[in-house]
Amino acid sequence: MNIDQGLAPLVKKVVVPVGTERAFEVFTAEISAWWPMASHSVGEETARAIRVESFVGGRIIEYGDDGEVATWGTISDWDPPTSLSFSWHPGSDPQQAGQVTITFTPVDDGTELALAHAGWERRPDGVRARTGYDTGWDYVLGQYVAATR
Repeated sequence: MNIDQGLAPLVKKVVVPVGTERAFEVFTAEISAWWPMASHSVGEETARAIRVESFVGGRIIEYGDDGEVATWGTISDWDPPTSLSFSWHPGSDPQQAGQVTITFTPVDDGTELALAHAGWERRPDGVRARTGYDTGWDYVLGQYVAATR
């Protein structure tokens, strides 16, 4: 039996001071403006942009000076401004991809973004990867929150 089976999804929540449409737009269409490419990308020294293709089957792509560097995942659900889901495998085998689902819910102070990252059992390093992503998503979402202010 694989000890990584049954690893719970990571769940992260943040509140941003904007409506759901703006929150969704910043997360998707403006991802290059806030994603910490210097520390959280495949081609950290050459990463210049990230693009989210806005349709089911679209990709999340990292670009460098010479063009496409890596596909990070594939969109499996696209329902603006409510939710999106995608496979997640930046710099790794797509067969070991996790699944990320993000929902945008109106709250009194703006919009709550809830991120659930599952599928750790597909990775041979599932426990270690989950631990790294636990702090990694905190940092990334902190950058996102700052970009909405």
